[in-house]
Amino acid sequence: MKTDIASVRKHIEKIAGVSRTWFEWSLENSTWSKTLVVEVEFDTDPHTSGLQNVLNAIGNLALAVQTTMTLSHLKVVPIPAGTLFHA
Repeated sequence: MKTDIASVRKHIEKIAGVSRTWFEWSLENSTWSKTLVVEVEFDTDPHTSGLQNVLNAIGNLALAVQTTMTLSHLKVVPIPAGTLFHA
């Protein structure tokens, strides 16, 4: 387990089906915007079985754990086809 990552990332990475998380930063109108990206181990097609349950778990945890930081966006992406990533 990574120990030097934000608490929200630690909690979300424990959800079944989540492979890893990271932050992306964007400059929008002279203000930095922080996006939490969550990579999942399955297709994100709306018809994927169990997708909504995982999305709800991710969203609920992201909202509950945000204490000292503000997230501008939350983005869920599938692992790219043919990619094998092991943290």
